[in-house]
Amino acid sequence: MTQDKHTATLLSDRLAVVAQFIPQDAVVADIGTDHAYLPIYLIHEGVSPRVVASDVGAGPVASATRNVTEAQVTSQVSVRQGDGLSTLTADDGITCVVIAGMGGALITDILEAGQSDLQHTERLILQPNIGSDRVRTWLVQHRYSINAERIIDEDHHIYEIIVADPVQEAVTLAPADILMGPHLRQEKSEVWRRYWQDRHDHNQELLADLRQAQTDQSEKADQVKEEQQMIEKELA
Repeated sequence: MTQDKHTATLLSDRLAVVAQFIPQDAVVADIGTDHAYLPIYLIHEGVSPRVVASDVGAGPVASATRNVTEAQVTSQVSVRQGDGLSTLTADDGITCVVIAGMGGALITDILEAGQSDLQHTERLILQPNIGSDRVRTWLVQHRYSINAERIIDEDHHIYEIIVADPVQEAVTLAPADILMGPHLRQEKSEVWRRYWQDRHDHNQELLADLRQAQTDQSEKADQVKEEQQMIEKELA
């Protein structure tokens, strides 16, 4: 169907990776849906029977509503305006939550504020633009096991995708896993290596600036040095 082919082209590389981790027949909540490209794709490709496309902004909601209507999936995609997970109800039967394209701090704020809206049975697929260590820390603290990760370079921006499933037992991760990703550390892809080499170089410049600061920056410098040691060990 030509409509399906057109829809497939709407997904960016990072959203295409996100889509790969959505289980077949999952009922999905796409939080911060923007244009609703992912929900439309999931319906057209037969991955999901129903999707909630949610966004806090009136502009994105209007765009999502228009695209869902044009894609003829209004009966399967529910577009809603609201803050974070508050747009969801138990009747939705959500089994997979996607939060992509925002900072790690905002993602964790959404998850923290929306704990009562989660059943702790949903898969979480999270794509922080920055602050992935903060996301991993939240997941560990709330009994989610990180079962897959990807790192990609899209238009000279590095994106990490974190896939987590709820578990009953306590979860622990080493500091290097929190910082650099437990699966990404194992794979050590070219993109991952390049990202952490760039981070290392930036940290070196930061340390030089901290040494020249007029105020005491020893605590910040110690944090950066600790990170440098982890990076150097992994890149060695």
